[in-house]
Amino acid sequence: MIDPKLQAELRKRFNADGSMLRQHQLRMLEMLKYIDRKCRENNIPYWLSSGTCLGAVRHGGFIPWDDDVDIEMLKSDYPRFKQMMNENANDNIAFQTHDSDPEYFAPYGKIRDLNSVIEEGNCHDRYYKYRGVYIDVFVIEPSASRLIARISGGMQNRLQYPLSKIQNRIIRKIAANSMYTILSKLIYPILSSITCRRSSPKLRHIHGSGFVKPRYYSDLFPLTYMPFEGCSFPVPNNYQHYLSTLYGDYMKMPELSKIHTHLSKVILNS
Repeated sequence: MIDPKLQAELRKRFNADGSMLRQHQLRMLEMLKYIDRKCRENNIPYWLSSGTCLGAVRHGGFIPWDDDVDIEMLKSDYPRFKQMMNENANDNIAFQTHDSDPEYFAPYGKIRDLNSVIEEGNCHDRYYKYRGVYIDVFVIEPSASRLIARISGGMQNRLQYPLSKIQNRIIRKIAANSMYTILSKLIYPILSSITCRRSSPKLRHIHGSGFVKPRYYSDLFPLTYMPFEGCSFPVPNNYQHYLSTLYGDYMKMPELSKIHTHLSKVILNS
């Protein structure tokens, strides 16, 4: 972890107690604790990923300016997770996929808080059914080809997401759902079959996710636990190599003047 004095200075600058960002982070923490409990009860492996894992290692919790939570799991475990979340939907939590929200077209799911509203800067959420504070649930599978992963991400960004901004509901529904079917039911499965046959120890986010840096099975398991905001959550066993692959010198602090968050507006209800 970084020096406690620096950590205190960062907290004061970015996410001081009582600030909107800190309230947002604490809402996500409660959601994460719920997910962790349910995954333990159902023996579904998952781990803190990307910037959330970095926050655990470098800060002992959220990166002070971070406004989202990322978790990952294997593609083979995702159907059980999806079933579990759908069965445990309640007045506070919803699991957002295209099945539960026809206007949502990302290939990965989001766990949504139903007592809040956020607006993302990219406007992809304009017509979403669920727009509350969220946790991204990224799914990884064997993939040796960085090029194909990049191509599939480009398809999602250039072919699918622009259609979701069409204002006419009927035209949007026909065009966006047609493209979703072509990509998710035809193109992405074909790409997965190609990359899996050529697989190496590398894993990547499922096609269309837009992230191409690899993960390694040997880095992930057996999962270990690390303190995060006074709790304990699973992280990759070899988190040093996992984070180095993603960020290089992950303990080096970024230039603070260039830091910005993803969201433009957050409304939290009790």
